[in-house]
Amino acid sequence: MEYSKTDEKSVKEANKKFYDAVADSYENIDGRRSNKLEMWLRTNLSNIRKKVHGGYLLDIGTGSGFVTRCAEGLFTERIGVDISPKILAANRKSFDLGVCADVDRLPFVDNTFDVITCFSVLHHLYNFEKLIFEIARVIKPGGIFYSDHDIDINFSKRFKWPLRLYRRFYNASSKYIRANKGVTEELYNLSEYHGNGVDSDYLIRMFEKSGFTMETGFHWFGLNPVTDVIFGQKSYLCGRAPLFSMVAYKKT
Repeated sequence: MEYSKTDEKSVKEANKKFYDAVADSYENIDGRRSNKLEMWLRTNLSNIRKKVHGGYLLDIGTGSGFVTRCAEGLFTERIGVDISPKILAANRKSFDLGVCADVDRLPFVDNTFDVITCFSVLHHLYNFEKLIFEIARVIKPGGIFYSDHDIDINFSKRFKWPLRLYRRFYNASSKYIRANKGVTEELYNLSEYHGNGVDSDYLIRMFEKSGFTMETGFHWFGLNPVTDVIFGQKSYLCGRAPLFSMVAYKKT
């Protein structure tokens, strides 16, 4: 597939094609879904579960089902939604139900879910307005939206050159290209549309405008074992840590 222009449709098509291509081996290629990260995420999900009345979880951009696997036993129903039918089929044991859909048009009725999660997904999206509208629509009053592990644009701007060196050394795209002939540099880059970071300030304003109260933080945990040791699980000021974490409570 050749992309003559970058628009919403081409970004969605790139994500579908990329994750269809790596469906059977995504986590092995990525190499960052460690047991330590699983335990950390499960703790976060457990704390969130204690704050809501019901147990219906929706994981947006579920991919290989990392979040829903970590949520096993914590929620009554774990539903994963993704644009890639092949990655859902390859990981069907990771959730109670896998739904192939565009996250900008979620196929669920209003006020369905107690918790909605979105782990390392926002940077794949072309924009966020439709997604936020859909989250606000399908989550129950008093429900919680939790997002984590997207690079913050403020950090990328502050540490532009060190980040470039790190990415050149890590060279994530080359691993996927070597593993699957269907992946190209162009496809990978388009699927990582906000690879240089999401605008956390904008996201906070949009969620507040949509009727949520916010808890946000910035951290280093889960990038690699070295930074886990150096920075641990502490929270940092905006621009001082790469990963943006957001817990949004829908007002009752």
